[in-house]
Amino acid sequence: MRPLIVAVCLICVATACSPGAGLPAAFGRPSPSEFEQPLAEPMVRTVANPPSGASALAGVHKAGLRSAQFQVIGTEMTPRPQGQIGARVYHLDGKLTTEPSALELQPWDDPMTGIQYDIDGRGDFVSIGSTIYVRTNTLGAWQVVTASDSYWSLFANINPASWDQISDARTVGEASVGGSAAWVVQAKDSTGRLFKVWLRQRDNYPLRYTIPWVNVKGLTYYVNALYRDFNSDLAINPPDMSNRGIVPPGKPVELAAGSVMVTEVTFDCVGTSVRQPASEHKFVLITLAYLDTGPGGMTVQPSDWRLYGDGVVAAEPIETGAPDLLRAQVLSRGQRTTGKLAFEVPEDAYQLVTVGKLVGATAVVSTGLPMLPVGQSPCASAN
Repeated sequence: MRPLIVAVCLICVATACSPGAGLPAAFGRPSPSEFEQPLAEPMVRTVANPPSGASALAGVHKAGLRSAQFQVIGTEMTPRPQGQIGARVYHLDGKLTTEPSALELQPWDDPMTGIQYDIDGRGDFVSIGSTIYVRTNTLGAWQVVTASDSYWSLFANINPASWDQISDARTVGEASVGGSAAWVVQAKDSTGRLFKVWLRQRDNYPLRYTIPWVNVKGLTYYVNALYRDFNSDLAINPPDMSNRGIVPPGKPVELAAGSVMVTEVTFDCVGTSVRQPASEHKFVLITLAYLDTGPGGMTVQPSDWRLYGDGVVAAEPIETGAPDLLRAQVLSRGQRTTGKLAFEVPEDAYQLVTVGKLVGATAVVSTGLPMLPVGQSPCASAN
């Protein structure tokens, strides 16, 4: 569920497309089994005089459901040899509220996003009313789309608050979900896609949501949600939009009263008389340049910054006693200051990102070091 996927998966209406249909037996072609439903549907039993689909779904809104947590078990597109597109199973957790209507999915690690560092405690997908916020990964900038978007609505519609826009609802029978008797209701969402929900008979709370979707190549994928922990105290707020995405060294990040820029990234294996790197560690030195263009003063605080990457998660700057370290201060309009942040990292750490929580922006800067050949130590001469 990332923009990279959407770029290659313009959605068509999920009709009766069989998984893997039309796949010739060619080298590099994904196995049809990849496209099977990853979560088997419970056996449906036909019963006499079930409630209509419309009344069953209306009962959800009358049931007093305020919030829920859930797990998504789905399939998404993934690269395969020879330029083919396959399917992979993913799992992630989420939470929702119905009044106000809001939903958030937590991030997950996969080959497309890489490791997702928690810099703000948020996921990669948030829907608030008719607005959806998405980002490629936790380091990226948020993008805003509407709830009518055919792809992102697959996830927004997990929220029962969106089911007042459905059509053609019908009850297909009853089934057992987690030991609870449930009505199985099939309907069409606001984009015309068929989906199913399993509603617990004793209180009309949703237990499961399932929707298939089809990409432009006719390959079928699934989104399944299993609901739990109803009516706990939850709040889902719009994300902080101050993160404008990862920038390279040398590119200024605009702040409320000026800018900040990483001008140099180096490492030190020796240290100072005050502090030396531990065995098999090194110091990474990141030079920051602040410029105050007003209005008002600009607060410079080294503790605003953290380092993420190989072997480090939210590492704080350290004091080495070096005279050129960045010091806390307040700049006036027109003033500049430059100084270094020092972080201690494993000796083989190269892929690094520096994050600053600043007034007016969250600065995310790629601060990686050149990678050396395998077995070659960056601190060999120092040792």
